[in-house]
Amino acid sequence: MEERDDEAPIKSVRKAMDILDVLSDARRPLRISDIAAKLNMSMSAVSRLITTLSRRSLVHQDEETGRCYLGLGLAVLSANALGRRGLDRIAMPVMDELANRIHGYVSLGRLSRGKVVIMRAMPAPFGQNGVNIVVVAPTHACAPGKILCGALSDAEILAILTTHGTDPITTSTITDPAKFLEIVDDARRCGYAIDNQESSYQTRHVACPILDHDGNLVATLSAGGPATDFPWSDIPSLIQALNHGCLRISRELGYLGDASIDMSEFDENRYREAV
Repeated sequence: MEERDDEAPIKSVRKAMDILDVLSDARRPLRISDIAAKLNMSMSAVSRLITTLSRRSLVHQDEETGRCYLGLGLAVLSANALGRRGLDRIAMPVMDELANRIHGYVSLGRLSRGKVVIMRAMPAPFGQNGVNIVVVAPTHACAPGKILCGALSDAEILAILTTHGTDPITTSTITDPAKFLEIVDDARRCGYAIDNQESSYQTRHVACPILDHDGNLVATLSAGGPATDFPWSDIPSLIQALNHGCLRISRELGYLGDASIDMSEFDENRYREAV
């Protein structure tokens, strides 16, 4: 009996997390009955947990319809989660410096739960001494995703694409898993990846890898913005600037190797055709 009493709070936490996962994956707000059916739980148990989560603003339940969706309290937690890690503190000054040099935003990207969590620094006067925007991007539709997937096996990449899908964000988004695997392989070989209007129209982004003391890929540094501000003629110099920034951060993490990039295959027509 004592063991069951000890495990009860843990089971409740697991069930609460399951509810958050279900709401996160849902494309629309869900009723209590919907959540109960998906998790094979009683409606009363789901209702109690929803009440508890609502008190912390982790879930919001519409008073009129009773439908539930994720609460804004999660946004507060996620914002507080970033900017406090060692990597964040090391990267912030580099990101601020680069953002002001290129007059565009610079982002630190990491893979979490199959999606890319992006911490973004803005150039002055938009940024105020640090990162002020957090974005979650679909892995298949952004340059950081192509780099981060380079640390995974093909099977692991396909599992992410199967779980989260490859819905088109624009008409240029890569939706074919086989094609995405090819582009990830290109990014591994070249040391950079490009998103040409794949995450949003009329934008262009570049990403390069950040490595730890063992040479493992732990994050990306990316930059970009409106395609008019980043014409193809400026992309090679942007890649070089990002590569240098990544090397500075990697050195602080203990990496002693080179941050090699291969610009020999760079051709804007190649990236236009890729999509």
